Formats: sequence, structure tokens, C-alpha cells
Amino acid sequence: MVPSVLVVEPYADLRSGIVSTLKRLSLDCDAVATPEAARLKLLDHDYAWVVVDVDSPDATTELVSSINTRSHVILITDPDPRERRESPRHPTLRKPFGRDELLAQFPK
Repeated sequence: MVPSVLVVEPYADLRSGIVSTLKRLSLDCDAVATPEAARLKLLDHDYAWVVVDVDSPDATTELVSSINTRSHVILITDPDPRERRESPRHPTLRKPFGRDELLAQFPK
């Protein structure tokens, strides 16, 4: 079974780039723009990883708390230190991040 990833990213270009990069690792990817759409996906599927943009902190906190504990969560946050929302429990990528930074979050 191929490990699967759910990408939650409101910006279409970044969402597409993340999915394209992860497919190079032969990962099965689903991608959505909102935490609400992510919650619907999570009802039907257990993901090995969930990559979440912390664009809307309240919705993201609720989403992250609803993710299956077996899933690995990777957060994406803004580059502005005043806007950063990091988690001691989950790795955090700061925008802009490179392909290698993203791939480093996934075991080979």
C-alpha cells in the first residue's frame, strides 16, 4: 500500500507544487484548500501525513486536533516572526521553503 498525504493549502500554486514534489516520492496525495474540506477527507481516509498551512489559526487548531493520532502532521507557516505559529508537537516549515526542506520531512 502506498503511503498517502493530505495537503491543506489555500494557495493553488503552492498546493500544486507541494503535491508535485511529494509525488516524486511515489506518495499518493490528496489536496484541498480549506480546513473544512480537509475534515471531510479525514472522515473517509486515514492519511500517513497531513501537511497543513497555518493560514487560519483557529480552524487549523481545530483541524489538527481532529487528525488521527497515527498521522504525522507537518505545519506550514508564514515567514513573518509575528505571524508564525509553531508547534512543539509537529515539525514546521516556514514559507518560502524549498523542495529539499519539504522532502526532508518524509522518510526515504
